Amino acid sequence: MSMRKINIALPKTFRILPRAYEIFKAAGYASASLEQSIAQKTQKQLEYESDCGQVAYLLVSNMDIPQYVDRNWAELGFTASDCYREYELSSTLGGHAMRGDNFITNLLPDYGLFGQTRFCVAGLPENKELFERSKNCDDRILTVGTFYPAITENYFRRLGILADIIKIMGSSELLPAHCGVDVIFDMVETGNALRENGLIIYEEAMPIKTKILVSKAALKYDENISKVIEVLRNASK
Repeated sequence: MSMRKINIALPKTFRILPRAYEIFKAAGYASASLEQSIAQKTQKQLEYESDCGQVAYLLVSNMDIPQYVDRNWAELGFTASDCYREYELSSTLGGHAMRGDNFITNLLPDYGLFGQTRFCVAGLPENKELFERSKNCDDRILTVGTFYPAITENYFRRLGILADIIKIMGSSELLPAHCGVDVIFDMVETGNALRENGLIIYEEAMPIKTKILVSKAALKYDENISKVIEVLRNASK
């Protein structure tokens, strides 16, 4: 009986795609057509078959990958913890049933593609004391700008901070100086963007991990998923 083709969701952004693909290529799932697309930096085609015929690569938005695996549109998906944690927490905090509970994140290692990137709380130097005083305090609401409202809400709740969370799609570094926002909660790699906009890091919250998500349903009902996971695990040693 032939092996059913396994769908693997990869982030289509060229910042991550080449390195994410190399992980699967090293495990024996090379795709000449996808490599050609990566070399030419073209993205019009969004589905590629591996040369062995066992895998189909689906190129999707990084933020959509958790949903692809959660809904069994793909059996595996490569993404970063900012995406899958935001998806999980959005489902939990929003009260959506049967969302964010169909994928496993700990079967394979952190591949470390984001290096030193981490979530940080940042703001103007003169507001750092205000941030510290807001911890475990119920008489002050801190305004927080972020692209990740669910992760932010969860983190500030654990700090005991009452937070008015404002979602913004980008350029969050402008918010403290120009929009009256107390702090921002964002991913930071070098910190250069913060410094250039007069901001400092108040607190490092958590590192960004890059993981392969595995569908629980696929793992339960398709024995080939376990075989692929074992191949990936051996290739990463």
